[in-house]
Amino acid sequence: MLHFLAIAAASAAGVQGGATVSSAARIGTAGCLESPSGCEWMDQRDAAVFSPWVRARPDDRLHAEARLNFRLHGPSTAARMESLQTPHQDWSMRIQDAWIATEGEHLDTRFGAQRVAWGVANGISVVDTINPLDLEDPTRFDQRLSTVSMLMTAHGGSLSATGVVVPFFVPAALPTSEVQLMAGAQDVFESGELDVDTLQTRADPPKNALGDTSVAAQVRWTPTLVDLALSWYHGRDSLPQVSGEVLLIGYQTQTGRVDVGIPLVYPNLDVAGLTARGELPGELTGWAEAAWVMPQRTVAAPSAAQLNSLVQLGTLDEVPDPLPQTVTQDGQPFARWIIGAERELGPVRLSTQWLHGFFTERS
Repeated sequence: MLHFLAIAAASAAGVQGGATVSSAARIGTAGCLESPSGCEWMDQRDAAVFSPWVRARPDDRLHAEARLNFRLHGPSTAARMESLQTPHQDWSMRIQDAWIATEGEHLDTRFGAQRVAWGVANGISVVDTINPLDLEDPTRFDQRLSTVSMLMTAHGGSLSATGVVVPFFVPAALPTSEVQLMAGAQDVFESGELDVDTLQTRADPPKNALGDTSVAAQVRWTPTLVDLALSWYHGRDSLPQVSGEVLLIGYQTQTGRVDVGIPLVYPNLDVAGLTARGELPGELTGWAEAAWVMPQRTVAAPSAAQLNSLVQLGTLDEVPDPLPQTVTQDGQPFARWIIGAERELGPVRLSTQWLHGFFTERS
C-alpha cells in the first residue's frame, strides 16, 4: 500500500480535519489452476482511495469523528448493450467512522457507525464477531465493516464492563472475484434420477426487527502485566448459510435436467470468548484467544409440492418418503482458538501465531 498524499488542518475550536489519498499496487489472480490461459486479475476494489476525515473535541467529555472512503474500482464488467450505454459507476463510498462519544468519570458511551474490535491477536481474531466480515479482498481475513451500534463502558480502576447493541443487520462483503464459499449443486441437492444443471441462490436477510438486534458484552481486567477479558455475542452470522426449501426453478422433462434454487439465510449465532495478552519471560509478548461457537442448526430440503408435480409429469417415479434432507450446519457447538507470541530485536519484530478453526467453519 502506497500513501502518497496526506493533509491535515486544525482550528482553535478543537476541530481537526484532513484527507488521505492512497493507492494499492497488488497483484492477484483467480482461476489459474482450471484454465491457465484464462487467468484473470482479481479486482480488490481499492485501486485508489480518497479518505477525508474530521475530528471534533469541543471539551474533555465530548468528541466526535467521521471518516469516509471514496474508492476507485477496476474496469467495467457490463455485458449488455443497455449497461454499456449507461455510464459505469467506477467508484463507491464507504463509511468507516461516523460517531459521537462522551467520556465520564466512570461511564463512556459511543454511538454511530463504528468498528468494535475485542480481539488481541495479530490481524485475524476468533472472538471478533460484532462487525461483519469484509471479504472483498479474499486474500485478507482481518478486515471488518463498520456498523451502526451503541457502545457503553463502565470502568473503575483495572476493571471495566462494556455492552454493545447493533440494531441493524449488515451482511458480509463477499469477494468480487469468483470464490467458492458453498458446496456445488450436486452436493447440496443429491438425486440419482435428476441431473442438476444450474444452481441459483436467493438470500433471505433479517427484517431488522427488535428480535433480530445483535447484542454483545465484555468484562475486562487490566492489571499491570496482563490484559484479560471475557466476552459474549448473540446475533446473526454475517456469512450466509444454505437453509430452507429447495425449489426447482426450471426443468426439462425429456432429459431429466433441472435448475435448482437454493435458499440462503443468516442463522443465529452465539459466541463466548476469552482473550489474554501480556508479558512473558525472555522479553516476549504473548496472547491467546478462545471462542466457543454455538450456531443455529440449518437444513435444506426439496419442496414436496414441486416433487409431486414432477411425478405427475413423469420425470420422477414417486415422491421420496421421507423427503431427503441436507444438514448444512449441525448446530453442535465447536471451539476456535489462536495463540501467538512476538519479540522485538532492535528494528525487527519477530511474530508467530497458530490458528485452530477457520472463520468459514460451520459444521
